[in-house]
Amino acid sequence: MNKDDDPRHWKLGVFYYNPDNPSESVDKRNGIGSTINFGSKIGRRIMASILSIPVIIILLVFAAFRFF
Repeated sequence: MNKDDDPRHWKLGVFYYNPDNPSESVDKRNGIGSTINFGSKIGRRIMASILSIPVIIILLVFAAFRFF
C-alpha cells in the first residue's frame, strides 16, 4: 500500500481520486485501513460491483411485490 497525503487527490477529504496512481486501493489519509482509488479503472469497477448488489436486491423486492 502507499500513503498519499496530497490534498489534490482527496475529494471532500475522504474520496481518493488519482488516475496517475495504478493502485486500486491506498492507505487512508487518517487512521487505519485502506480506501478505493476512484481514479483507476479497477477501483471504479470494484465500487460499481459493491453498489450493484443492493440495487439488484431492491429491484427484486419491488418485482416480487408487484406480482402479489
